[in-house]
Amino acid sequence: MATSCAHYFLETIRAAERCGVDSVALMEHVDLRREDVMDPHWRGRSELLAMMVRRVWTITNDEFMGFMERPAKFGTFAMMCECIIGEPSLEAAFAKGIHFYNLFTDDISMRLDLGEENVVFHVVFRRPELDGEHYFLEFWFSIWYRLIGWLGGITAPLLLVTFPYPRPDEYAEEFKYMFPCEHKFNASRATMVFDRRHLGSPIVRAKEELALFLSVAPLGFMSTPRDVINYTRKVRSYLLRDRAFSLQFPELDKVARHFNMGAQTLRRKLKFESTSYRAIIENIRRDIAIEKLLNGSTSVSSISDLLGYSETRAFTRAFREWTKMSPLEYRRHFQGQSGGIALVSAVKSPGPSQNNTCPGGNDENEERARARIQARGRKADDPT
Repeated sequence: MATSCAHYFLETIRAAERCGVDSVALMEHVDLRREDVMDPHWRGRSELLAMMVRRVWTITNDEFMGFMERPAKFGTFAMMCECIIGEPSLEAAFAKGIHFYNLFTDDISMRLDLGEENVVFHVVFRRPELDGEHYFLEFWFSIWYRLIGWLGGITAPLLLVTFPYPRPDEYAEEFKYMFPCEHKFNASRATMVFDRRHLGSPIVRAKEELALFLSVAPLGFMSTPRDVINYTRKVRSYLLRDRAFSLQFPELDKVARHFNMGAQTLRRKLKFESTSYRAIIENIRRDIAIEKLLNGSTSVSSISDLLGYSETRAFTRAFREWTKMSPLEYRRHFQGQSGGIALVSAVKSPGPSQNNTCPGGNDENEERARARIQARGRKADDPT
């Protein structure tokens, strides 16, 4: 299950308050406690963040959430998607979507610079002071990046993202997952650089699929949609295929053979999706480690074994890189504070519930989301 850092939850709450939304009721809507989101080390499910954003959209009737001088009525983004889904290529859809918003508002100015190999997406906010913490710029980038990936049926390969502000050390680690590419801060402008070959690909989605995608928005912008068929998702599912034993992370050669290809071919496909075999493994390890620490009394050494580390201190070093805390510090700090639902749930291979979870609160789906991985077994060698 995808997770988001406390920063994005807190900034969503602050935006809601500026728009006159009752933040206490908003947090109650998704079973959150303010003391959790105020802690910079806390993480929550991306589903809950999506539910909060959608709630703000509907209450304020403003998809810009007060970050622009004039609002965008709820449904504006959906209308744009309806306009672009029939285009012959991702590049054409991208350009038409930008044209739609440039006609709709002067508060956001966008353009595409087309090069022989790359396409540069430029974004300028007319009043950037309304987005002092850069929350909405990062959200806006994420919207377009995920939309292009969804339309093409594969995670769009990003080459570079530039930000016109200093590196936000508090949550900069999050960018590795939001925008898997090189990041440049203190840049002169806000841009995303795409591989033009990819943007020449056709749209693979139908209008019928668009209705489902929009019905759970903005969930699709906060995590890779479950039904995007790509090798990142396939490899992740393969590694998590059997949850009843210690996680085994085989050599890349073995994984590649499972998909009837060579290791170099699979490595190239993952690179095209802006990731790597190592990155997939570390993403799995991080989320399972947090789930195990917060939902039980499993020892740190046992969690290390479960995740396939050859020694506990290697796991502890990795965990500090993810959270800035040791595993025991993290457990003492968070265990028992929020009763489960607001905390990270188990990592699992994609299941049918994610796309069926409507950000309005569905008890059955939320119960399924709480299901944990039951794992036990022996230590696995760390892959090279």
